[in-house]
Amino acid sequence: MGSSPDSTTLGSKIRRALWPGLWVPVVILLVGSTLSISVAQRVGAQAEALAYQHYQQQHRALVLMVLDQLYRHGNDVSLLKVPLAKAMPQHLRLRIDTLDRHTKKPLLELGSVHSPMKRHALRSELNVDGNRSMVTTLPDAQLLSVPAQQSRWLILVGGVALSLLAFVLSLYLCWRNQKQRKQTWRQQKELKIQKQKIANLNVEKLVLRQALNDSESRSRDLINLSGNLIAELDDQGQIAYVSALAADIFRQAPSDLDQLPFQELIAQSDQQRFAETLEAARVEQEIIQTDLALAGPHSGHSVPVTLRLKAVTDPVRGIAGFRLSAQIKVQEPD
Repeated sequence: MGSSPDSTTLGSKIRRALWPGLWVPVVILLVGSTLSISVAQRVGAQAEALAYQHYQQQHRALVLMVLDQLYRHGNDVSLLKVPLAKAMPQHLRLRIDTLDRHTKKPLLELGSVHSPMKRHALRSELNVDGNRSMVTTLPDAQLLSVPAQQSRWLILVGGVALSLLAFVLSLYLCWRNQKQRKQTWRQQKELKIQKQKIANLNVEKLVLRQALNDSESRSRDLINLSGNLIAELDDQGQIAYVSALAADIFRQAPSDLDQLPFQELIAQSDQQRFAETLEAARVEQEIIQTDLALAGPHSGHSVPVTLRLKAVTDPVRGIAGFRLSAQIKVQEPD
């Protein structure tokens, strides 16, 4: 079943309204954001693992330092406070408890933490000359989780910002493409209209040419059927056109008379009258009528005619030529 014209028009309008390639910036934004979150999580986990390894190394270094000081000072914990305070890193708390008796009071406690992470506390048991003790280090969130969070947010913000930048740039390119497509569509529509106009003009031209040909053919037929000699002269009186009747009167083809002064086709005795008639038509610009005889150089006889002459005017050149009609007089028998 075919779709209705309304649905087809609606579908074409929707397609023209949607920007071409609009899925590209959407995919860039989604993929970029997803990759940024994934990379941020991985980098954060790696940073947290590195921070924990660093914390473990700090714990071992403090345990070794405590063990060394105990051996040097004869297991006197009170002498550990000054060197340990100097070597104590930030965001870490150190506590030394004895395991020889059950007591909750530590032998030594250094450092302070604001956000303790008790699940990451490390403990090491020491035994120096039979005196057993426990060294405990408690990290702060600033030492373990904060660097990981900072790395995570840095990667996340940077990745999302780059994704947004790529999204905006691709969206701009889609807008430019849509604008160019609309312009192309308008140009194609205008071109189609112009082609249709040209086709219509060609049809009108053919119709006018056919009408002109028909008019010309009709005029020639009427001229030939009228029984009169019809001619067009230029402003000097030379023949520009002469009807076919000239062949019967002058015994010459009309083409042979082209550019010939019409005065030469007048009988010698009437040439002056023809010149005066020509000048009168030039001055008065009205139809001038006169009787004279036509006698061509090859005709051998003269033909009396009634000549009508009219000047053709042009706004620029003035007298552009003449039109004449020569009606043969029918001679009555004596």
